[in-house]
Amino acid sequence: MFDQILSKIRTVDDQEKILEEIDVLLSSLYQDKGLGFESTLKTSARAWLYPLLREEFSKEGANRRNLLLNLKQKIEGLSKVYITLAFEPSEDALNRFGGVIRTSVREDVIISVAYDPHLIGGVQIIYNGEFRDFSFKRIFEKEFENTREQILKSIKN
Repeated sequence: MFDQILSKIRTVDDQEKILEEIDVLLSSLYQDKGLGFESTLKTSARAWLYPLLREEFSKEGANRRNLLLNLKQKIEGLSKVYITLAFEPSEDALNRFGGVIRTSVREDVIISVAYDPHLIGGVQIIYNGEFRDFSFKRIFEKEFENTREQILKSIKN
């Protein structure tokens, strides 16, 4: 029912913003005897969200409050993949990461992005409590660990 909306939520930031908009919409149901809802929907919801919600609300027997509460519950229940990158990703990069993660993990996954320039390159990923380090920093540290004694011997000589 809300698949189109959920598919547009890529990051934890997107999730938080949409949840805030839903809370505003829920509170507007009770303002001005419900007459303020349409105005709030047009002005406070994202441009892409407005037509999707209008479509749901126009269905026979649709209860706006219940639909919004169900949508909120689904959005809050999205799984998270935490990634740390060596650079601040662009919108295009976020779209690509989101697509790869949703294809390889699950459709109802969003990403939480952190930035750490000390990684040099690559990525660190946490999903379901499992940590994976694919950063260049780890590769360099591992290589240094393997050759440390040789390096120390050559420095002493």
